Amino acid sequence: MWNDISVAIASATSANLSAASAGNDLYECYIWALMLDAARREGATIRLMTRSGVAATSFYFRTSPSSIFSTLHDYCHAEIMFPSSPILEAHVGIYVSGKSRVNHECDVAILYQDEATTCRANNVHPRSSKVLVSVECKYYLSSSLGVDLGRSFLGLIDDIYADGRFFVSTQNSGSVDKLFSRHRKEYEIGLSPLAPDLEVRLRGSFEKIFRNFKAR
Repeated sequence: MWNDISVAIASATSANLSAASAGNDLYECYIWALMLDAARREGATIRLMTRSGVAATSFYFRTSPSSIFSTLHDYCHAEIMFPSSPILEAHVGIYVSGKSRVNHECDVAILYQDEATTCRANNVHPRSSKVLVSVECKYYLSSSLGVDLGRSFLGLIDDIYADGRFFVSTQNSGSVDKLFSRHRKEYEIGLSPLAPDLEVRLRGSFEKIFRNFKAR
């Protein structure tokens, strides 16, 4: 996973994570890196930025969920720029506000930059309607995926809108795939760098979202 992440942050000279970091932290950043790769393949220019608005020379990932406006560290994100389209930002581990006004964690999220800028300036969480893509990431090495996880995800996306919402996991045992298939939700289970075919399929789903975004 670290190889994919290191490619995504190649313009930075250092980071607070490494190949020896916790697997769950790396997994979220790995999915974030796949998103950036999909954006590049669709013609985007990517810039790594700090919360304070300067180019990131040392990239600081969130390793626990926090607000997009948190100043605990100079957290970093990626700017995604397509010609003639609004600028997007890709974040790891931020809270967004649902339709119910309840705040939810997004392990990986891409949102409109104007929304992100307003939230940082006013200490508020991004509105889920301004989130183009979000991914729920589950890093499990042995335990199976219980159906309760799937039901929880279905409840989550009901509150943060249904389109562009993904569930991904390292573990491919359990029954969540049947649940998601029945409800026609986006998911990829058993996903890791050891499953390149699944990587290609998920990245293709991200590319499709970016393609449609550019066409608006």
